[in-house]
Formats: sequence, structure tokens, C-alpha cells
Amino acid sequence: MDEEYKKLRAGWMEGERDREGALRLLFLSWMHWADPPAVTDMEDAPEAANLWHAIFAHFDGEASSDPEFLYVASIMAIVAGWGLGDEDEWTAAAERLRARSRQIRPEGFTPDAFKGRGDYGRYFAHHAASPAN
Repeated sequence: MDEEYKKLRAGWMEGERDREGALRLLFLSWMHWADPPAVTDMEDAPEAANLWHAIFAHFDGEASSDPEFLYVASIMAIVAGWGLGDEDEWTAAAERLRARSRQIRPEGFTPDAFKGRGDYGRYFAHHAASPAN
């Protein structure tokens, strides 16, 4: 995870903004606090939270028209919103993000939408398989 994070972060800093790379970098930035280093094997990255917020803004945050971004950001905000800022605010934002994702894509996401997409794909395929999805 750490190697991919560093590669994508370097690209982001050089101006790369492709959608898939941005989604993966959003996830990998978040993983710096969502799971402990013993699980992720990632080095400490003090810039990760600021980077997450920059990518969130790049996708236009809650106003985004990208249903996948809205879906994955809602999961991140529910699972570890405390790392994004005020936990109550991010819990409420997660509900709005999920609702907007469903508004744009009422059928939601199945695990197949995330196949072949590395750690990002495996993580969100697991969530997409949940009955609560």
C-alpha cells in the first residue's frame, strides 16, 4: 500500500488528476488513520489528511456528480470520520454523500464494480457485498 501511495502522491503533486488514480489516492490517504500501520504496513504520512481533503475537493465534495466517489467517500466518513475532522459532522456528511450517490446511481454498487482495482477495489468490493449496501 505504501509504495502505491507514494507513487500516486508524487503524481498528484506533479498535477496528475486521472479519476482512477485520484480515487485510489483518496483511499490510500485515508488508510493512514483508518487502520493501524501493523495492518496497512504504511509509514506515517502527516500530509495524508490534507491530501484526502484536497482530493475530496477535487471531486467537488458533496456536490460531486461521480456516484462512485460519493459512495466510497461516504464509507470512509462512516468508518473513520474522526480522522477527517469533527466526527459528528462527517457522520452527517456520510449520509448526504450516500444519498447523493443513490440519487445518481439508484442501483448502487456491486462487488464487480471494484474487481481488478487493487487494494482500493478489494476494500470497497467487501463493502459492496454487505447487505447494508
